[in-house]
Amino acid sequence: MTELSDAEYLRARYGAPPQDRRTVVIAAVTLLAIGVAWLVWSMIAMGRPTATAEAQAMEVLSDSELQVTYNLTAPVGSTVTCTVTAVNDAHTEVGVRQVTVGPTQAESTAVTTTVATIQPATGALVEECFFVQQ
Repeated sequence: MTELSDAEYLRARYGAPPQDRRTVVIAAVTLLAIGVAWLVWSMIAMGRPTATAEAQAMEVLSDSELQVTYNLTAPVGSTVTCTVTAVNDAHTEVGVRQVTVGPTQAESTAVTTTVATIQPATGALVEECFFVQQ
């Protein structure tokens, strides 16, 4: 005769424990709630207007100044603040400026700004555009 493990012995003597449906139902309801929450959040996020900016040109005015021209796309009448960052050859930030534009007159607006730098800049990034509450 073969020896049974404790778990096998208990299962053979008393039968297998019934499946706990409560755990399955709780897991299913939790997953469903997470899915619905994500769906609602994504519908709200997709419905919001966005503001984006794309750097078009830059000109090094001196070792301590950089002029950046970028195209701002935002709904007409909105006020938007964008962060303009100057970087050097090693992509290290050497200057930063937040620029507020608006209320905008057109959906696409060309913006030119000067950024003070602590070292000569070789590039520029325009990022983090957000709407300003009025």
